[in-house]
Amino acid sequence: MYLRAISIGYAVPDGNFAASVHSVFRSALNLRLEDNHLLTLIAPGEGDLPQGIRLDAPEDFSFEAFQVGEPAVCKASILSFERSSLTVQLSGARRWKCDLPAQVGRTGSPTCLPAWWNLVWTALNARQRLSKAEIIADELLDESPRAGVPHRAGKAMRELVEATRQYDLKPSAVEALIGLGSGLTPSGDDLLVGYLAGLWCTVQDKDERTRFVLKLGENIIDLSSRTNDISRTYLYHAAQGQVSSRLADLAEAICRGEKPERLSEIGEAAMKIGHTSGMDAVTGLLIGLDAWARVEFPE
Repeated sequence: MYLRAISIGYAVPDGNFAASVHSVFRSALNLRLEDNHLLTLIAPGEGDLPQGIRLDAPEDFSFEAFQVGEPAVCKASILSFERSSLTVQLSGARRWKCDLPAQVGRTGSPTCLPAWWNLVWTALNARQRLSKAEIIADELLDESPRAGVPHRAGKAMRELVEATRQYDLKPSAVEALIGLGSGLTPSGDDLLVGYLAGLWCTVQDKDERTRFVLKLGENIIDLSSRTNDISRTYLYHAAQGQVSSRLADLAEAICRGEKPERLSEIGEAAMKIGHTSGMDAVTGLLIGLDAWARVEFPE
């Protein structure tokens, strides 16, 4: 099968490279490069990723026939697999880079931010409760008495927010969140990805804020060996101010004051990623947006 790439994330190498299949899912396939970084082939209906190659594939296309460990090679912008008939043409694809600092980092704190933030916050909490999610955004900030992962995540997030406002990074909060929870990408990691995105959106070209978020990113990368390869990939890129297109779209929509109906659509798309990963990342995003902007939380 011959397919063209629709878009290619900034982290995909420009030249030739060798890789092997790391993990396989219905709508995504991860490749491990020789330097151990991951690339992700994704179906056309998925959002763009910093490390992603989004394919112009049929609606019923699935990666499930691939085998872990299968060698792959890219030569002259053609990606092929040793034991599969799939061939992907990379040339001609749009190069995608979200780059939150450049996109929304200079927007400041729009006057509409509190209202739009509250709209998404309310929808997020309603969705989390309806789906009986382990992490409930309201409870993270309200010293919830629930034990286990919610309690540990809430304590760490409150500590991280306070450290952010004081520009005094305490690695213990990051240590508590890395790898916390179950799933393909643990909840603690998703919270950190979203939190980094929120901070990048409110840096406002202020040196003190920039230094803090860069230091936080370095600390997260240093500790990311405590989690799995896939989660570590998302954390690495978030530390550079780059996240999935669906999370970036939501961040931009809040900061620019998108129309409520459209904001709800964008928020829904970001929240429905994975089982709870999308909701956890949006939780982190909203808390990160509030850390310096000081949005008033709804009663």
